[in-house]
Amino acid sequence: MVEEAPGCEVPSRSRLLSTICSFVPDPDQVEAIEPLGDGNINATYLVLFRQRPSLVVQRLNGDVFPDPLRVAGNVARVTAFLSARLAADSSCCRSCRFPTVVQTSAGRNWFEDQSGGVWRCLSYIDNAVSYPRVMSSEQPFEAGKMLGCFHSLLKSFDGSVLSDPLPGFHDLQHYKSSYLDSIASHRRDLTSEFLYCRKMIEERLENRSLDKRAQDNQVPRRVIHGDPKCDNFLFDIDSGQAISIIDLDTVSHGLLAVDLGDCLRSFCNPAGERGRSDITFDIGICQRLLHGYLEAVNLGQAERNLVYHGVRLLTYELGLRFFTDHLNGDRYFRIAREGENLHRAWVQFKLMESIDAQRLAIEQAAGID
Repeated sequence: MVEEAPGCEVPSRSRLLSTICSFVPDPDQVEAIEPLGDGNINATYLVLFRQRPSLVVQRLNGDVFPDPLRVAGNVARVTAFLSARLAADSSCCRSCRFPTVVQTSAGRNWFEDQSGGVWRCLSYIDNAVSYPRVMSSEQPFEAGKMLGCFHSLLKSFDGSVLSDPLPGFHDLQHYKSSYLDSIASHRRDLTSEFLYCRKMIEERLENRSLDKRAQDNQVPRRVIHGDPKCDNFLFDIDSGQAISIIDLDTVSHGLLAVDLGDCLRSFCNPAGERGRSDITFDIGICQRLLHGYLEAVNLGQAERNLVYHGVRLLTYELGLRFFTDHLNGDRYFRIAREGENLHRAWVQFKLMESIDAQRLAIEQAAGID
């Protein structure tokens, strides 16, 4: 999960039309412009036309991404490759539909407005819906298969050409250092939730990062999504089949275990990140999701060995980030009420306890004897 930084100022319709004009030759055909999605990172709008397919325009959030142009370039490269792969082999992930980047009249993948804001334009995937949590028994299998297709399609892509979209993202050592600095000077009340989270952090500090485990086992780095949470998957409204994974701003060169870990963390918590009770890692959802994933991608034994460590460390990492943000006065993750980030951290650590208790079952689901 990336930082939920404060949103950008909402632009006027005239400014939006001016931006759209840089991508399409017929802005007079615009019928409506509507806010799209519930994301708190980029400003996203659906543009409806009278006689052409709808498009999505987004202003990339410079408060989150240090170099929005690099992010735009990453997404353009990856989506072009995905389109070429699907066109070359219609039997490969036949149902997949990924957004494509619309270039400006000048041939760029982005447009910079007068205030320095960086915009991009993407095709819109219609007749599809996303969900904030699991809504049906088929959904985990479909999502796992979709993530597997995404990884499989990009297996031959040269990940070294991708720029780092978020330096320090998934850097556990960095998050641990930030926590240690913050815990020494905080002024928060020592509630039961606070004491529980601090106890979990300090008792379960993980000295071996996922990267170190991967190096020790010679696990290769591949192209990953970086943020495959539940609501970044699109499902066909009629069939319920997973057809896309979107929000590719965090695509990078990394470990498949990072994507699998974050995906399982998100899908396998039926109570959600704001749950109040019965926080548990649903092993049934885990088994169905990994079944779908392993049907779509050939995962080596060394990579299977990292699945449990991936979901455990990604859950720990997010809990640590939520708790540190609470210590620092809620600077990054947006809150609706006082103490919300503390509660989010509490949920993640409860989830991690459940993950720890089910290690054997998770490893069996990943195909480890």
